[in-house]
Amino acid sequence: MTTALVLGAGGTVGMAYHAGVLKALADAGIDPAASDLIVGTSAGSVMGALIRSGWTADDLWAASQGSHPILFKDPDQRRQTIRAPAWRTGLGLARRLVGASWVMSRSVLRWPPVHIPAPLGRLYPGGLASGTEMRADLANVLGEGWPAEPLWLCTIDIHSGKRIVLGRRGPSNLPLPDAVRASTAIPGLYPPVRYGRMVLVDGGAHSTTNADLAARVDPSLVIVVAPMCIDPSDAPPPLGRFGRNLPSRSLANEVRQLRAKGIDVLLLRPCAEEIGAHGLDLMRVHGTETLAAAARASAARILDSDVGQRLTSS
Repeated sequence: MTTALVLGAGGTVGMAYHAGVLKALADAGIDPAASDLIVGTSAGSVMGALIRSGWTADDLWAASQGSHPILFKDPDQRRQTIRAPAWRTGLGLARRLVGASWVMSRSVLRWPPVHIPAPLGRLYPGGLASGTEMRADLANVLGEGWPAEPLWLCTIDIHSGKRIVLGRRGPSNLPLPDAVRASTAIPGLYPPVRYGRMVLVDGGAHSTTNADLAARVDPSLVIVVAPMCIDPSDAPPPLGRFGRNLPSRSLANEVRQLRAKGIDVLLLRPCAEEIGAHGLDLMRVHGTETLAAAARASAARILDSDVGQRLTSS
C-alpha cells in the first residue's frame, strides 16, 4: 500500500500535536518514516524534515515531554529561539515594521502589485523575529542536505503569489534548514527566505495542509494530521473556531479532491476539548507536554475505531 503523510501548520502548539499523533501512529504499528511521501507545511515541515532526517516518532514524543533535546528545549530557551527580536534600536524596529507590513500584505492580499528591489528589501527587512537562532538549531539536527526519501515542503513566493513546493522535483538546491525556514516563515513574524528570484514565506498562506499535493504520487492512503482544523463531529463553540474555519474549509476541499480520485483519507484533527486547550497563542512555549499527550490519546481512539482500523489495514 502506497501511503502519503501530510503534516499541517500550527506553530509550536502544532508541533506538540504532531508529536502526540505521530507517537499514536507508531504505537498502532504505522511507522511515519515508512511513508512513501511526506508533505509538510510550516510546523509540519519541521516535523517532516526531522522524520526524514532519521528522528523517530519515539524521539519526537520524548522531546515533547522534555526528555530529549532536539528542537524542544526548555521553555525559556525555546522562547529565546522562536521569539528572539530582530532589532536593536527604535529605527531598526520601525524599518522592520514597514517590511513586515509589506510581506503580510503580499502574502495575504497579494497587494500592492509591485516588487520591492532587493536593496530596498534589505533596508526594510520583512520579519520582526530573528531567524538566526532557528537556522542554527535546524542545521544542528537536520544537517544541510536533503533526505533521499520524498519530502515536499510548502511555501509561497510573495512575488508571484504561487505555491512553491520545495523538494517536489527531487532535492532542492536550497539547503534543508533554509527550506524549512521558508516553510515556517510566518508572514510578518519571520523574515522571508530568498531563493533565486523568489521570496518565500510560510506555505500556510496558501493552505495549512496542502493535502491535495499527495495525489501526485497516486497513493492508496493519505494520512492527514491537521492541528489547525476542526473535526465537525466534535466542533468547539464559536470562540474556539477562531482562525480555524478557513483552514477547515480548505482541508475539506482538498479531501474531496483526493476521494474523488478513489484515494482513502484518514483525518487526524484535534477534538473540541483539545482546541480549547490549544488556546489562541499557537506559538506559546509552556504546557505543550499536556497537548502532546492529549493528541496521542485522541489519535489512538481514532486509530482504534472501525474507520481507523479499516483504512490502516487495507
